[in-house]
Amino acid sequence: MIASYRQLTAPRVVGMISGTSADAIDAALVQIEGRSMRLLRFVSRPYPPETRELIFALMEDRASVRQLSRAHFQVGQLFAEVALAVLDGERADLIGSHGQTVAHLPYETPPSTLQIGEAAIIAERTGSLTVSDFRTADLAQGGQAAPLVPFFDSWLLRSESVDRAAINIGGMANVSWVPRVGDVRGWDSGPGNVVSDALAERFLGQPADFDGKMSAQGQVIPEILAEMLLHPYFAATGPKSTGREDFGRDFIEPFLEKARPADLMRTALALTAETLLNSMRPVIQGPFEMVVGGGGYHNPVLMQELGQRAAALPLQRLVGFEEFGITADAREACAFALMAHETLHGRPSSVATVTGARRSAVLGKISLPS
Repeated sequence: MIASYRQLTAPRVVGMISGTSADAIDAALVQIEGRSMRLLRFVSRPYPPETRELIFALMEDRASVRQLSRAHFQVGQLFAEVALAVLDGERADLIGSHGQTVAHLPYETPPSTLQIGEAAIIAERTGSLTVSDFRTADLAQGGQAAPLVPFFDSWLLRSESVDRAAINIGGMANVSWVPRVGDVRGWDSGPGNVVSDALAERFLGQPADFDGKMSAQGQVIPEILAEMLLHPYFAATGPKSTGREDFGRDFIEPFLEKARPADLMRTALALTAETLLNSMRPVIQGPFEMVVGGGGYHNPVLMQELGQRAAALPLQRLVGFEEFGITADAREACAFALMAHETLHGRPSSVATVTGARRSAVLGKISLPS
């Protein structure tokens, strides 16, 4: 099957992921032809509430090994259903499933990372070759296994005339720096939506501050923002990645009594914007473009914070991924479709200059349908 795939000139590939927000499973059906990609369909399906709570229990060390085992197969079933939904009765030549991260511990000894969502179920339900578990090969090479999407951003956004920063604002926020000349670089800048999502759960009883309605009623509290910026992750240098282990629900606890809920929400958005831009300042050499994706792109208050705080930088324009043939929401799913495609061709798709690995690695494990 792998040899047959390599003969295809325009394969149809599904890429899937659920990010650290654990709010939904995203699936993109794309067609890859040479150095171009066409987005054919995109589906995003929320987790059932009980599954999402189980995922959070795993992330926060409140679940047993038996619950982990059940979740691994349960999430695999849900990923298979979303794959079938985006296929809409058609077949895919290949599926790339990132799964759901429940632990990312690159700084521990030994370093480790864990994504759940059994790929054998996806392969069997869809009848398609499936690549999964993308992060472990980079970790084995001494890298942090994150971020991985800079490979895709460089493939999609490289320009001979302008430097570009590809921004993803999901649960965490990360940057791919794609210069006109030189190697792509990438890093997690810190929290994306995860802090504001935790506040929305606490004060609104919903998973997010949809459309920034609550934050629009608040104002940034400089003293609280300054205290949040003291987190040691923001001062760390070198290849760096983070997750809910640093910025989960516990992060907001010290601040809950210090300001009105709306002010805390607005300050959380300022934290995301400020840390994104702070992380980029050392690499900015001149005019550049910012291309933004992820759920945060749909929050007008967050985008306002980002635009205002970038006013002093030589930013030429701030746009969405729609200008490059995909959508802001589909960007990460499209990335794992491309990485699965590279895996089947035996080509590396991690970027050692981003993750800190000894060398770039061929990513993922292959599951065959019966």
